[in-house]
Amino acid sequence: FDMLREGRLDMVVGRMPEAEALSGLTFQQLYVEDVVLVVRPGHPLTRTVRPAAQIADYPLLLPPGGAVIRKIVLRYLESIGLPEAEGAFETVSLTFGRKVVQQSDMVWFISRGVVADELANGTLVDIPLVSKLLAGPVGISQKESVPPSLERAALIAALRDVAVGQQNHDTSPTGGQRDTQPAAK
Repeated sequence: FDMLREGRLDMVVGRMPEAEALSGLTFQQLYVEDVVLVVRPGHPLTRTVRPAAQIADYPLLLPPGGAVIRKIVLRYLESIGLPEAEGAFETVSLTFGRKVVQQSDMVWFISRGVVADELANGTLVDIPLVSKLLAGPVGISQKESVPPSLERAALIAALRDVAVGQQNHDTSPTGGQRDTQPAAK
């Protein structure tokens, strides 16, 4: 978000940053997305009734320290009694994460959107974890003082259209219910 503040970027589309990182920026919510725990098909966690209680039994693939979802995942792990949990690897890279998870018993915390195609085609499976801690807004961040432009407005309109289209085709366990109302600036 520093590049946004410095004017090197016009906008950033992604997870809403923590409040302290929003200083001097605006955020317009497109939708709410959850962080999911994904595993390979046939993983032992796919056959358990209380998967959260068994997460510590498997090596973790966590988001790296600079990732916006890192704090979300750490808060969730703390809430289930794993405040000292560490990842065997850290990544938000689909290519790396998919390969490692598909070839091992590792469990990966990642934003649903990153692995949406893999979940849809069954090459990865999400483990149901019921927690509001794992959901968060995704949207558009801009510098507060940025002057309006037709190009930026057109891009934002297109992003909103895509977000609404995704909401209508969402295959998540929540039944595709996403809040697409913009957040307060």
